[in-house]
Amino acid sequence: MSRDPTRRHAILASAVALAAPALLLPRAAAAEGQGLLARLQASKKVRVGLANQPPFSALNPDGSLSGVAPTIARMVLTRLGITEVEGFIGGYGELVPGMMAGRWDFISACLTVTEPRCKQVAYSDPITSDGRCIVTLKGEKGPKKIAELKDYVVGLLGGGADFRLVQVRGVPLASLRQFPNDTALMDGLLAKRFQAQFGSHPGIAAMIQKRGLEKELDVVFPIEDDAISFAACAFRKEDTDLHAAFQRELRALKASGEFGKVVSSFGFDVSDRLLTATPEKACTF
Repeated sequence: MSRDPTRRHAILASAVALAAPALLLPRAAAAEGQGLLARLQASKKVRVGLANQPPFSALNPDGSLSGVAPTIARMVLTRLGITEVEGFIGGYGELVPGMMAGRWDFISACLTVTEPRCKQVAYSDPITSDGRCIVTLKGEKGPKKIAELKDYVVGLLGGGADFRLVQVRGVPLASLRQFPNDTALMDGLLAKRFQAQFGSHPGIAAMIQKRGLEKELDVVFPIEDDAISFAACAFRKEDTDLHAAFQRELRALKASGEFGKVVSSFGFDVSDRLLTATPEKACTF
């Protein structure tokens, strides 16, 4: 695998990390007083971090991006005159540290809005709102609530908001099995490496449908003691010019109806709560 950060096929976070010194160079221009937005518009190119979790976000083999967050972000960026988007894959727990280290310019994923993250980053308006689900093998007794997960070995995506949530709800760390993506997570459940899978319903539902596993699995959704969560793109707080411009064009897409059409095309609910959500509201939700 090439370690050249300009190559589209440097899709693993480890490869990106090795190339970090080179990727940090564009941020040095900030000392000259040129904001990030102006630099991106001048080069017409942006580097984004994202998770490989359809239908939220994904990096295709040819280097193109797909999923609801990259699609919305590309529409916004095109309106800003930025036409080339280069994606780098990272786990959800790696996206914020990678952005802070300058490995990508912003996060073009559905990053769940949480109170700790609200202190670290500047979120865009939420792009999705969804609930979580619990999945078990057909016929096996499993948990029906988040509160019951503490009695089971639980599989979930590593480093994300759900990993913190279940621990807050009483699941011991020793009972958690972390996986890098939905494919590996589903394989772990089928191989009985854990008893219950926990995570965002749209991504898991899409994986079950794609692999034709409807008859092999039981899915609890909605979960009685779950709460709807928001997810959005995220920016460094000092990049106020890029964040403000992104927000302006995102809200224009909402007003035109284009935002709702795209989000619903990926299978997400477009409620009034989502359309009127702001970073300030989401951070206190």
